[in-house]
Amino acid sequence: MAKQSNALVSDLRNSLNKQAKHTIAYDLHGENPTEVKTWIPTGSTVLDLVISNRKSGGIPVGKITTIAGESQSGKSLIATQILSNAQKMGGIAIYIDTENASDPGWMVNLGLSTDKDFLYLQTQTLEDTFQAIENVIGNVRQKAPDRLVCIVWDSVAATPARAEVEGSYDPNSQIGVSARVIARGLRKITEMIGQQKIALVLTNQLKTNIGQMFGDSRVEPGGKGLPYQASARVWLTRHTGKANGIITNEQGQLIGYRTSAQIVKNRFGPPNRTCEFDVLFDLANNKVGIDDEASWLKVVAGSDNCPRSGAWYTLKYADGEEKKFQKTDYPRLIQDEKFRTRILDILHSELIIGYDQGVEKDVSAK
Repeated sequence: MAKQSNALVSDLRNSLNKQAKHTIAYDLHGENPTEVKTWIPTGSTVLDLVISNRKSGGIPVGKITTIAGESQSGKSLIATQILSNAQKMGGIAIYIDTENASDPGWMVNLGLSTDKDFLYLQTQTLEDTFQAIENVIGNVRQKAPDRLVCIVWDSVAATPARAEVEGSYDPNSQIGVSARVIARGLRKITEMIGQQKIALVLTNQLKTNIGQMFGDSRVEPGGKGLPYQASARVWLTRHTGKANGIITNEQGQLIGYRTSAQIVKNRFGPPNRTCEFDVLFDLANNKVGIDDEASWLKVVAGSDNCPRSGAWYTLKYADGEEKKFQKTDYPRLIQDEKFRTRILDILHSELIIGYDQGVEKDVSAK
């Protein structure tokens, strides 16, 4: 009976594809457009893991990812590091800057090459931006269909609709026009992105919905199109703990912020997972970008394989060997291959949730 059913489904699939004159019906066990084959690292390993729920994760190619956050939470910095990592994977980095706030020197400090495999665009309206994205997709399809492309749009909130540019300053004259343009544009390009090796990252602001009394009052401007079409949504906020997330050096100078990331939507793993990492801009000591390795210890410390007692940590290797160390020793020890490999193994076991194990795990990485 099962063989007959499989044969019927196979015939149905072939018939539908023949009628459509292109492939619309797939066997999900074979080549299919919904499978994510490539992931671009964000610069934060813990963020990569809580988004993708797999090793060597990051943001998905062929899908839309949104990164919304408060001011100075690291939105543009993470987006730039994603572009840099796309270049390192042999891809083309495209930066659409509608905020007119990019600094080429800062981009280079974050590892982005502005000399090769890089295109900078300044579009004026939402319509212009969507048309530029569509043109990029069309050119890639014709000239380099297998080339990885990462497009960052920074930011959605700062991009007006054409009707807003041409209209008056009356805030009530164009209510909802941006949301309608965004929803229409995303519907048009979502499938086009999925059929190409293109990752689309949209940055956005995180605002407070004034008047909302219950539930989370934070909201992304731009209507409902973004939340519906995005496969992964990341919200960034400044850490509210000690010193309000401000990181200073010994001289008291501001050199960074501690950022909290929440995955509010995820089609690749559990949603609402959180993680923390430090965003640094200490140019004097060449510490710029996400302090990735420091965030590993925060996750690993206190686990069964790395218990903590006071100021001392004990790393347990798989062969039974143990390594005692303090936090001040960590920057040096993490450069040792054996130590680093073991830390990463524990990090993966703590953050990658196996659905077939039947065991609930903590979905935060704090």
